[in-house]
Amino acid sequence: MRGGKSLIVMLGVAAALGAYIYFVELKRDPSDTAEKKDKVFTVESGKIEELEIRAASGETTTLKKQGDNWQIVSPAGLDVDPTEVTSVTSALETLEMQTTLADNPTSVAQYGLEPVRLSVGFRAAGDAAMRRLQIGKKTPTGGDLYARVEGQTKVFLISAYLEDSLNKTPFNLRDKTVMKIDRVGVDMVALEGQGSPALAFQRKDSEWRLTKPIDARADFSAVDNIVGKVAQAKMKALEPTAADAKELTPAELKKFGLDKPQATATLGVGSTRATLALGNKKDETSIYARDLARPLVFTVEASLLEDFKHKAADLRKKDLFEFRSFTAVGLDLTMGKDSATFAKVKEAPEKPKDDKDKDKDKEKDKDKAKADESVVPVEKWKLTKPTTKDVDQPKVADLLTTISNLRADTFADKAATGGEELVVVARFGDAAKPQTERIIFRKSGGTVHAIVAGEPGAAVVSTSDFDKAVALFKELAGIK
Repeated sequence: MRGGKSLIVMLGVAAALGAYIYFVELKRDPSDTAEKKDKVFTVESGKIEELEIRAASGETTTLKKQGDNWQIVSPAGLDVDPTEVTSVTSALETLEMQTTLADNPTSVAQYGLEPVRLSVGFRAAGDAAMRRLQIGKKTPTGGDLYARVEGQTKVFLISAYLEDSLNKTPFNLRDKTVMKIDRVGVDMVALEGQGSPALAFQRKDSEWRLTKPIDARADFSAVDNIVGKVAQAKMKALEPTAADAKELTPAELKKFGLDKPQATATLGVGSTRATLALGNKKDETSIYARDLARPLVFTVEASLLEDFKHKAADLRKKDLFEFRSFTAVGLDLTMGKDSATFAKVKEAPEKPKDDKDKDKDKEKDKDKAKADESVVPVEKWKLTKPTTKDVDQPKVADLLTTISNLRADTFADKAATGGEELVVVARFGDAAKPQTERIIFRKSGGTVHAIVAGEPGAAVVSTSDFDKAVALFKELAGIK
């Protein structure tokens, strides 16, 4: 008996689908795609001044335009996401009737229009009252939605993909930015995570510096990336908490793992502070979070947790030198008793000698000297100490590149006190008033430490790159 009822139901569904295909899909002219379809409304999106959206969930949102900006007036207290509102107004302007099903049907319940599943009302400049689009359920094929305009009897079809643009809840329409903070003005960052030392950073001009647990240069890009991740973080969903509560209860904090957060990130702009706390994972892609300034619990991307968990070494500056081969104007290298100075100098270009010129008189030589004064000098590197001589230009370029590219692979708490030592002093920038930086390298066994003044411990650099720099130095300076 049960099998018989199932068969009857299946036959009924098949009949309905067949009828829809016959009366709607097969009745369409194949050339319809090229025909201009009727607009549902005659309205320009930019002239819409008020929206009232009753989502399929039953939630209603009212928005009004103030000047060029939209505001959510109900529910009150929510900032708007302009992109989401634009998707609604643009959809209303371009909305087309795919086909008309009935001009005056006896019942619209079969279309999901009684009661109405979803409605979007709007008022444009000059309108005395709201115009409302009523949307029912999907057609059997799923490609269209049944719809009609409030106050009219005609039932028509609109494309089903438009539901994403029109079916908006208050959460969809609100600004989902987790924290309101001026990213450009952020000058302080603090990170705390379970089982990891707290980290703090301070920015001065265009440089970040690690201030906790040690005082050291920080990697600007790495710290700025964290600032960007926090400032741009978006809520994925709001979690239910006590309605209208000014504070989250201890039970709620514990439920979401926010009584003892896995990690927190604090951003500061001047004396202003904003803190984002991450609790337990909701699922593989979402984690519970809260802005400590608001009694809300929401979810964010779970990957954000990894951006908050770092060791100090992860965020220290890895590049040792500021200079680059093309900005260098001088280089001093000292290794034990051996030292050498290389400098970029300007010289007149060499010209091929002509034997006939040797027999020319002095007047012609003077004319030639005057002509040479107009020749643009060329830049080249020379060894200037302990003696002056020309050097192989490609090899000097290789030396400069190798040294300037030396960077920390890891960091050591204490610098080596003995071993083979190389002192590098680089001058770069304006040749008249160059900037100078000095770093000591010590090789002990197979490990090379780089010691930078004012920095704790030492950077551990590539042994092979260090050895290459030493070999080039000795070759160019003629050291055996």
